[in-house]
Parts: sequence; C-alpha cells; structure tokens
Amino acid sequence: MKKFKLKYYLILLILFSLCDCGIGGFIGFWREWYWQALSNKQFYSWLLYLGEFSIAALLSCLLSGYGNYIGNILGLYYRTKLTKIALTLNNHPEIEGGSQRVQEDCNVYPQLLIQLSTGLFKSVLMIGIFILIIFIQLPWYYVLISLSYALLGTFLASKIASPLIKLNYLNQVVEAKFRQILTKINYKKVHNNNRILYKNLKYLQYFQSFYNQITIIIPHILLLFVYFSGKISFGVFMQVASSIAELINNLSFFINSFDQINKLLSCRKRLKELEII
Repeated sequence: MKKFKLKYYLILLILFSLCDCGIGGFIGFWREWYWQALSNKQFYSWLLYLGEFSIAALLSCLLSGYGNYIGNILGLYYRTKLTKIALTLNNHPEIEGGSQRVQEDCNVYPQLLIQLSTGLFKSVLMIGIFILIIFIQLPWYYVLISLSYALLGTFLASKIASPLIKLNYLNQVVEAKFRQILTKINYKKVHNNNRILYKNLKYLQYFQSFYNQITIIIPHILLLFVYFSGKISFGVFMQVASSIAELINNLSFFINSFDQINKLLSCRKRLKELEII
C-alpha cells in the first residue's frame, strides 16, 4: 500500500470516527426532545423526533461499518509490514512455535492495536460531549461522581486483570511447545496453565458483569432527588440519566477492554522476542 493511500485511509478513519461521535452527541441532546414530546403527548413532534433518530442511527451504522472496513485494511497493511520484517530476519525457527507466532501475532497485533486506538479516540470524544450535556442540565459535581465511580472501577479491574498478561503469554508458549512435541508432560503444562488462566479470567468477567449492571442504576439513583423535587422535567431526567450512563461507559473503556489489552500486550511481548518490533 502506497504511503499517500495509507494516509488517505488514516484520515478517513479519523473523519468517520469524528462523524460517528457527532451523531452520538446529537442523540445525547435528542433524548430530551424525544422524551419531552412523549411525556407531553405531542404526537407529531414525537413522530418527527423518531424519524430523526432513525436517520441518525442508519448513518451511524454506515459509518461504523465502513470505519471497521478501513481499520481492517490498515491492520492488513501493518501485518504485511511486520511479516516482511519477520521473513527478512528469519529467526523464528530458533523459538518454539516461531512460525505459528509470526503467522498469528503479526495478524492479531495490528488488528487489536487499531481497534483499541480507535475505541479510545472515540471514548475521549464522547466523554467531552456527555460532560457538556450534563454541565448544561446539572451542577458540576454530577460529573465528578461519575468520574470517581469509573476511576475506582478501573483501578479494581486493573488489579484483577494484571495476572492475565503473563498467563496469556505463557499460554502461547506452552501451546507452541505442545504443538512441537506431543507428549503428556507438555500437555500437562498446557492443561495447568489453561486452568489458572480461566480461573483469573472468571474473576475479571464477574467484576465486569457486576460493574456494568450497577452502572445501569447509578444514574437513576443520582437523579431521584432533583426529579421528584420538580427541578428537572421527565425529558431532562431521561436525557441526563442516559448521558451519565454513557459517560461512565466511556470512562470505563479500559475496564471493558482489559481482555483485548492483555492480548495486545502478550502479542507485543512475543513479537519483541522475535525482534520484529
């Protein structure tokens, strides 16, 4: 892929991400108008807002789908670059399962890197948008509470997930040895490492499920007083509740992506061993 074409794809990916976030921001503001029209039984206004949402959702799907395609093309370019380096070095036969590492890691690493980078970029933009919506409707400390909740969750998740980086790496090593030499001893190493890996992964998945379920009700608890005291309308309640939930969700990017991050770091470590990166 020529350099100018690569830059073209990178610019397109950034533009599509910006447009997708813009649509997400529009829907964030749209929620107040939609729920207010529904609450006031304004049928024609409700129908208009429903049409606006349908168009926005369709555009978001198109942008997201084509954005993923561009991301995959960029990943394929990076994979080709890494593979060329690996073939030039030709040092993979010296490491157990080296050929398999080149084939698998040179494919997985670029895809994960682009997915996580794009996801993080979008999350940062969406955080700014939803902070703005909350600031317009509510005092600043509602943002602070959401931020504190997400930071605490991220800290706890990082502690639970930290052993997975080493275990994912070891899993690839023992699997490679077992493919190379099929013996009971090598399979026992595979079996034991997988059991430990699954056990630690279970703890992370428990926490992620619990955290995401609690996140659903947190906004409603925060807004109960201001809503029942009549300080905000039903439309604003629904808008801000969704905005707080979206803000927490985007602030929790690392919590929901720990498994992918661990795989990325494991791939990077193996590629460094092969001196490809």
